[in-house]
Amino acid sequence: MSLTPLGQRLAEVAASPEEPWEILAENVPVWPEPPRLQAVGSWDLDAQYAPSQGTEELLEALRLRQREQGIDVGAESLLVTNGAFDGLGLIARHLTGVGVRRAVCAGPVLLSVADLLRDVGLDVRVPDWPELVGGRSWSALGPGDLLYLNSPHNPTGACLDEATARDLFAAQRRLGFALVLDLVYDAFVHDPAALAAPPALVEDWRGVYGLNSFSKNYGAPGLRVGWITADPQEVDRLTARMEWERIAVSTRAQSQAAQLCKLGNQPLTERVRAGHRLVLDWARANGMGVSPPQGGTHVWVEAGVPDTEALADALMAEHRLVVTTSAHYHPAGSRHIRVPTGVEPAFLTRSLEAVSAVSERLRRSAAVG
Repeated sequence: MSLTPLGQRLAEVAASPEEPWEILAENVPVWPEPPRLQAVGSWDLDAQYAPSQGTEELLEALRLRQREQGIDVGAESLLVTNGAFDGLGLIARHLTGVGVRRAVCAGPVLLSVADLLRDVGLDVRVPDWPELVGGRSWSALGPGDLLYLNSPHNPTGACLDEATARDLFAAQRRLGFALVLDLVYDAFVHDPAALAAPPALVEDWRGVYGLNSFSKNYGAPGLRVGWITADPQEVDRLTARMEWERIAVSTRAQSQAAQLCKLGNQPLTERVRAGHRLVLDWARANGMGVSPPQGGTHVWVEAGVPDTEALADALMAEHRLVVTTSAHYHPAGSRHIRVPTGVEPAFLTRSLEAVSAVSERLRRSAAVG
C-alpha cells in the first residue's frame, strides 16, 4: 500500500522545508479572515471523554443546520465522527458485517475512497457519473450493494437534480441497496438547477447514510470533525462501533465545530464563487477544456498537455508549486488538474500564470516532437 500521487508530492515538500513551496493542491476553502470564535479554554474539555454519539451542543447545532436545509431529523439520527473519511470507514465496516459485498461509486472517485472500500473487502466498481447517474444504473443494484455518490461531485462538480434524486431514493427503497451520500461540499452548490440538499427528499432513512464534515464546508480540516445522518437504529449501531474503535471525538474540537456551525460560512462561499469565475475565465483564455461546475470548491481543468504528471513535476521543479492531477482519482484516464477556487486571490492568479507558462511550453515541445 503506497501514498497517493498527491501524498507523494506532499511528502517531497515535507522533506525539503527550506524550499518556498506553494500548495495549490488542497481544495479546502480558506477564510479571508479567521472566524471569530469564543476561546474554548479549560483543561476540563480535554480531561474527559465526550459522549460517543457527540456532544449535545454540536448535535443540536447540526440538527438546526439540517433543518434549515429542509432535512427534518432529530439528534437521534446524527453521529459525530472524525471527519467524513472516518464516517465512511465506520459505515463500510458495518455494512460488510451485514452482508454487503460490492461498492459502486460515481466516478472518477478519489483513490482514497476506492482504497478504503477495497480494504474492508468490498468489490469496487467505478462507472463514471454520466453512466451511473444519467443512465440510472442503480436500477441493477440490490441488497448486497453499496452505492457511494457525492453531490457536488469531486472532481467534476456535477450535482443531482430533484427528479434524479427522487428516482434514486425510490430505487433505494424498492431494491434495498445501501446508499451513502457524500455531502462534504453541500454549501457550495452554484447552479440553480442543482439540488442543494438531496437528503431533504429522503422519506425513509433505512439504508441511507449522509456524510458531511467541517473540512470543506467550514474550511476547518484540522478540527477532524464530521457527522453521519442515518436511521436512528443505524446510528445506535454505528455509535457502538465508535465506542470500540475510538470512543469519541475531541470535546474541544466539537465545541469549536458547534460555534462554526452557528456562525455560518458566507465568507467561504463568496470566495469560492469569485474563484470559480477567475479560473473559468483563465481556462477559456488559455484554450483549456473546462465546463462550469454545478458545485464544489474547485474546477476540473483539462490542461491540454499530453501528460499531466509531467506538468505537475515541472511545476514543482520550476515554480515550487504543487497541484493535484487526475492520477489522484480512479480511474485515472483523463488529463485534468484540479484547481481549488477558495484560496487567496493573488495566490490563485500567480499559480494560474505558472500553470499557463508550463502548459504552453509542454504543448510546444509535444508539437515539435
